[in-house]
Amino acid sequence: MKLLINLSIIFFIALNAAISQPKIEIVGGDTYDWGVVDESQTTLKAKVKIKNAGTEKLNITEVKPTCGCTTAPLDKNELQPGETATLDITLRIGGSSNEVSKTIRIMSNDPKEAQKILWLKCKISREFEISPQKYFSFQDMTVGNEKSEKVILKNNSKDVIKVSNFVVEPKELTINLKGEVSIKPGQQIELIATAKPKEQGNFRGSVTFKTSQKDNNEITLNAFGRVKPNPIFNDNK
Repeated sequence: MKLLINLSIIFFIALNAAISQPKIEIVGGDTYDWGVVDESQTTLKAKVKIKNAGTEKLNITEVKPTCGCTTAPLDKNELQPGETATLDITLRIGGSSNEVSKTIRIMSNDPKEAQKILWLKCKISREFEISPQKYFSFQDMTVGNEKSEKVILKNNSKDVIKVSNFVVEPKELTINLKGEVSIKPGQQIELIATAKPKEQGNFRGSVTFKTSQKDNNEITLNAFGRVKPNPIFNDNK
């Protein structure tokens, strides 16, 4: 009889321990999305609540943004059941383009989810958009052979944007656009850069041009790649 009572007590204690646990919860969900933001907003801010949805004290041991462009100090690290803490988030988007996605890792003593990930997202709206990147990265370059890469110039504004005064360096690098080019609202055009390197090693170049935008009137797109020797080309020398 005593054995049965002791087993019942042990079972009750184990059951109570299993039920009584801290539980971390991000109020509002695991993603904070600013939506579409204007390019003039270089810094985004938000306050996100962290809640202890469990029945025991929650200890938050670490809050670590995975990018140096993000800070997120927490106002307190110990939460009693039902209590909340606040993450004061600052995200510097600077010259980022298109969609931005960053994360914050939150470590705690939650036995079921010791690591919690908070996703930070936004989409930057730029009147003059350059995609998919603001540079030309040439792959598999060889001496004497042409290699082309392109970027897309898109007008997201309500006015015509003019691009002109193209300066291309070095002479082994050329582009498809000349003179002054008008881009209508909603229109996009291709800027294609073609390199024909004369020697092996690191290739470096640039394409600079002006736009009719007052706040973005000169743009430089760097070009780079690694040039390998070309046996056929060398044999003909």
